[in-house]
Amino acid sequence: MGLWFNTPYTQWSILGDPRSEDRMNSIEPSVSAVPRIAVVGNGYVGSVVSACFAALGRDVVGLEVDRSKLRSLRAGRAPLHEEGLDELLTVGIETGRLRFTDDVGEAVATSDVIFLCVGTPANGAGADLHALESVVRAIGATVEGDRVLVTKSTVPVGTVAWLGDVLEESVRRENGRPVGTFSLVANPEFLRQGTAVSDFLHPRRVILGGEDPLALEIVAEVYRPILRQGFPGGDPARLPGLVRTTLASAEAVKYASNAFLAAKVSFINEVANICDRLGADVTVVAEGMGMDPRIGPEFLSAGIGWGGSCFGKDLDALIHAARAEGYEPELLHAVAAINRRQRSMAIEKLRDLLGGLEGRRVALLGLAFKPGTDDVRDAPALDLGRWLLDAGAEVTAYDPVVREVSRLPEVKVAPNAYDAAADADAVVLATEWPEFEELDMMKLADQMRGDLVFDGRNALDPEAVADAGLRYEGMGRPGMDPRRVSLSMPPEDPEASVREVAERTASDDAALRF
Repeated sequence: MGLWFNTPYTQWSILGDPRSEDRMNSIEPSVSAVPRIAVVGNGYVGSVVSACFAALGRDVVGLEVDRSKLRSLRAGRAPLHEEGLDELLTVGIETGRLRFTDDVGEAVATSDVIFLCVGTPANGAGADLHALESVVRAIGATVEGDRVLVTKSTVPVGTVAWLGDVLEESVRRENGRPVGTFSLVANPEFLRQGTAVSDFLHPRRVILGGEDPLALEIVAEVYRPILRQGFPGGDPARLPGLVRTTLASAEAVKYASNAFLAAKVSFINEVANICDRLGADVTVVAEGMGMDPRIGPEFLSAGIGWGGSCFGKDLDALIHAARAEGYEPELLHAVAAINRRQRSMAIEKLRDLLGGLEGRRVALLGLAFKPGTDDVRDAPALDLGRWLLDAGAEVTAYDPVVREVSRLPEVKVAPNAYDAAADADAVVLATEWPEFEELDMMKLADQMRGDLVFDGRNALDPEAVADAGLRYEGMGRPGMDPRRVSLSMPPEDPEASVREVAERTASDDAALRF
């Protein structure tokens, strides 16, 4: 039977034997009808939510007001690079389980549960909630009847309760009574770009926060195929945990999770900087640390730091929330500061290794902030590119999916890694795409003018780099000098070659006798 921990405000379920009927009864709600779903905002998160729920047999309508995105979605094309997503969108549309609209009234009228997946970009004070507030007011003005409003957007603690006040102001009234009512649920997302589809269908946990038990049951019903892993490709041996808690606690789980992961990366980067000075190899140190189950190996890859739209924004939001309550979160400040410093340290290393940057030609391998995505938001590669340009270097780049970068129009994006490395004094690995680990280092060396390979992700084999006659330098691990032997072309006359060797040997012997 599943094991339950109860507190006055939180019920945690650690799911046990998947064959246990008692366990299944404990997590499945007593809602008979399958709720219809609307997903508001179909960008990085919403398009995955829409496609996956449709793939699980749910009736889904996606609301998207961006006309370009809407056209793409209706054609079965995701507005981002995400493995497997286009296929799910296409199947959902073809089966009639998924459709997209820009009509708020249509989306609200044909749904029972509304998932908010609206972007909340950083604004220096936690998150910009203007778009979220606007869409919630539009929903409130059109609703009739009862709805469950689920917030998947990453929002500061207290936002969902505030949205309740916004709805109260927005809902139409007849004879002094509202024509529509809402129950609010916080359901933070934990999707990793590049593996978002898999993360949604096979999560480690599903977090539901709210004050209305029936609303929590309705949302749990929406998630039932995932909680049971009872769909083709599901894994009943690894069921997700289900947490039912308060709105504030559910919101805080998201921020605390991302802040901790960011801290883990910054910690190993700090260790890498120490290893640089002690002559130790941080990759070995991290491997040894990760064998301890209390630590684990995930997020212990040292390099030029984390990027993307989540870690930095969520860390800043948590810092802002703490300071608003009179608490100074020193550890969180350090996590952010170490990450900023890591990028600048990479530039200083390059400056020292190249004897200056002005006039140098540098090739960046990777532009996206991580493999598996085309997202360049807060990508370390873009900072490196800008600082190299500012220092007078010429910069080329290659990324498997990013074809241009509006922030760096001066950077020529090449069609492959070897073209990017042509006449380069240094090649910098900025994003650890798997194809870069398979590079032909001899071919790379032949393309380059210089001999420096700077591994900003510690993803390359230093010996393979050195064997190609190139200098290897990583982050927190010993560098390696070239050790390729230059071989001359064989002579046309083998006998002449033998005579030359014999003559040189005789000459050397004569010299030794004097």
